[in-house]
Amino acid sequence: MSQLKTKDGTSKPEPTCYKLGGSRLGINFELPDKTRLFAHYSFLSHVEMRGEEEINVHFTFGVVRVTGRRLEAIYSLLNEHNLDFACRSEATDPCRDEIEITKIMFEAATEEKVFGS
Repeated sequence: MSQLKTKDGTSKPEPTCYKLGGSRLGINFELPDKTRLFAHYSFLSHVEMRGEEEINVHFTFGVVRVTGRRLEAIYSLLNEHNLDFACRSEATDPCRDEIEITKIMFEAATEEKVFGS
């Protein structure tokens, strides 16, 4: 990813909690136990933003819940299919005042089977 520049020509720090996608195929989420979950954009049903602190990403196989502060950029990137990677913000992230992911959780979809009588 290319470095963004400020008006004076210095490099602008980048958040540690996400990366932009080049292929736009899907998203890699890093869950709390360092497990990684890849979700292909073709399985994306919808994205729901609740205030500035929670995004629910609904896939056919489950929901990824992203919580933090000022998550509008993540929401926009999801809508554009341009988010490649998301994880918790590092403690040393220079952009924590602008955007911060504090938690990512995955809830698998459950299939309810109804049997006729």
